Amino acid sequence: MPELFNLAANITVGDHVVRKLFGLSINVDTVWATGAALVVVVILVAMLRRQLVRERPGRLQVAFELGVDAVTRQVQGSIGQAGQAVIPLAVALFVFIFVCNTFEQLGLGSHFEWLAAPTGDINLPLAMALFVIVLVHIASIRARGIVGYVRHYAMQPFPIFLLPANLFINIVEELAKPITLALRLFGNLLSGTLMLSLIAALGAWKLSGAPVGDVVIVIINPVWKLFDLFIGAIQAFIFALLTILYFDTAMSTEGH
Repeated sequence: MPELFNLAANITVGDHVVRKLFGLSINVDTVWATGAALVVVVILVAMLRRQLVRERPGRLQVAFELGVDAVTRQVQGSIGQAGQAVIPLAVALFVFIFVCNTFEQLGLGSHFEWLAAPTGDINLPLAMALFVIVLVHIASIRARGIVGYVRHYAMQPFPIFLLPANLFINIVEELAKPITLALRLFGNLLSGTLMLSLIAALGAWKLSGAPVGDVVIVIINPVWKLFDLFIGAIQAFIFALLTILYFDTAMSTEGH
């Protein structure tokens, strides 16, 4: 058991294969995994398109239509017809993030995985969160106009004579949105990677020479990966749902 604790203490996560390009540090494994996820998404889209020409819809088409219908109801119930453009974005984010998260099921608990979940690297969730927030502010300006956009931050939630407090609160809130959106996804995926590393470290556990750790891994690893797959789906759903809610808040007017 002491050897097991020593191995667990030396486990590091969040390390990446880094290369320099024009003075910038590039996480090569994240870029590779992101590209692989995009390829999987494109293949899924191609398979879905082939099923659309059939008289009887396939399972992939049925699952996709159910998902799109759920997102459509959510958007129409909160934003209304003005939020139709949000539906493709929310669906695309869910599918892409879910595919990225499923890569964690291929992990072996090694220091550098051959196909690690790219959402376990803070750079990808933060990039997606910033992309969403920029689109949210663009939608807010279009819905409210420049004057209404500025008035919203200057006159909410307190009266105009508390303008400095309004600006401070709203600026902090807007800065926190992409950070919390990214950290929520990143933290859950990183914790999954840590658990895989800890489970892999159990292989060093021997009891009177018997490889007890190897037996424990065979039992625990599949159970954890099934649970982790469920967590990955939930996190993809939450990211897409929060995107819809951010657009709902940004596109609402004083009378809505």
